[in-house]
Amino acid sequence: MPSSTSYGAGCDFIIRSIDGTQFRVRRDCLEAGSQVFRDMFACCEPDFVTDMYGDDQALDLTEPSVLLDLLFRFLHSPPESYVADETDEEDADSVASFTRIRVVFPGSAIPLPVLSVLITLADKYALSQPLLQCLYSHLAAHASTSPLRVYGYAIGLGLDSIAAKASMYLLHPPLSEYSPEEVKVIPTADAYHRLLLLHDHRIKALREVLIGESIFPHGYGQCVKHSQTTTALWEQRKRVVAQQLQAATDAAAEMAEVQTKLDACQTCSKACTAALSMLDYKCGKVLKRVDQLAPEVSIGRSS
Repeated sequence: MPSSTSYGAGCDFIIRSIDGTQFRVRRDCLEAGSQVFRDMFACCEPDFVTDMYGDDQALDLTEPSVLLDLLFRFLHSPPESYVADETDEEDADSVASFTRIRVVFPGSAIPLPVLSVLITLADKYALSQPLLQCLYSHLAAHASTSPLRVYGYAIGLGLDSIAAKASMYLLHPPLSEYSPEEVKVIPTADAYHRLLLLHDHRIKALREVLIGESIFPHGYGQCVKHSQTTTALWEQRKRVVAQQLQAATDAAAEMAEVQTKLDACQTCSKACTAALSMLDYKCGKVLKRVDQLAPEVSIGRSS
């Protein structure tokens, strides 16, 4: 006897997988969620029947049972769309560096390996727009924990807003640290190039902000006794940090080392605090998503 799976009360049709499992399903659920199943059932009425089990019509599909079970569970009991925490979104978009962008673990989202299979099935079986939007919302929920995969999937599906969100979490590590196998998830050279442009632009912009920031801007807060020594410490540290900048560098945090050397002078310490705060603010304004890049931006040329 072939194995059989049922999806609750009201099942009125049998679909059989390529490996022989029989699935008792509700036609209304399948028709409501899938254009392909609507077309299949239209072929079965009133005269066409592919197989018969007692009084039940049956339809053979070429999918293995594990995939059909996943699809049918989704069609019979679709989850709610994933709703992101707006506070997390706002926080992530305002901070200066990747190191302080909040990683949100989507505990209630569909696991990414399952989601990728469902998205493939959704395309093959032409799932309804509400079901697609549900899947896409769950995909977006994984942007901070699996940004490269989400970016690649989103690009392939034409989901620009989700790809842009994921790109914000791809500031670290440097793109050169990904293996060829990992990068293959990005389906187009243009999409990979946009990430390169984002990193290149941020490094240049952060360096420009850093080099231009003075510890005593226009002489404000200047300590008469230690100004030369303090300025020398600040400028020396700037040169070091500027040479080490990456797309995700927290420039203000790297410059904070100067503060530890100014404890003996309250005036200099206060000026350093103000300078670090201003540096952090300016760095926070540097773009951090691919959708913020100007169309004409290219590597090797400042925008």
